[in-house]
Amino acid sequence: MRTRRAVLAAARRLLVEEGQDAVTALRISEATGIARTTIYRHWPDREVLLRDALQAEPADPHIATTGDTRTDLITLLTHMADRVSRRPGARMMAVVAERSGRRGTIGGTHRDLMRQRMEPLRGALSAAVARGDLVADLDLDDAVARLAGPVFFNGVLLRRQVAPTFVARVVDDFMTGAAPL
Repeated sequence: MRTRRAVLAAARRLLVEEGQDAVTALRISEATGIARTTIYRHWPDREVLLRDALQAEPADPHIATTGDTRTDLITLLTHMADRVSRRPGARMMAVVAERSGRRGTIGGTHRDLMRQRMEPLRGALSAAVARGDLVADLDLDDAVARLAGPVFFNGVLLRRQVAPTFVARVVDDFMTGAAPL
């Protein structure tokens, strides 16, 4: 178990600091002192190692919601913006996005990670629909994309700091079209 943790920590560190091409058994062996044969025994190919390193990313802390839809959405998206605008967070998300289009194990990992990361937002939207704050026929997947998309685009792809005023505008624009008449 200690070997596994050390290898995954080194893989994540290399991934964040140098990019996915640096995540090799040789580089991890050099960083940890763990024999390459041991690394290959646990991770027979790089895709599996990258998948496991990505899945080892710590889960988001629980974000308490208030029951006020606008406040909750802004809070959740601000937390997301903070996470993706930090260098390690942005690098990890960029790798997940880049690798997800390839064949192999990363595509499923990408979907699982995104679903996990978006669950609090999805839950807040679902609760808002149940309270009658948002339209009853709201497509949750579409709503998550409309809210999280601009945050990811700016934080991950453009590598810009996502300002709280930007997050508030995204939420307000969303609420204008999703609130019942």
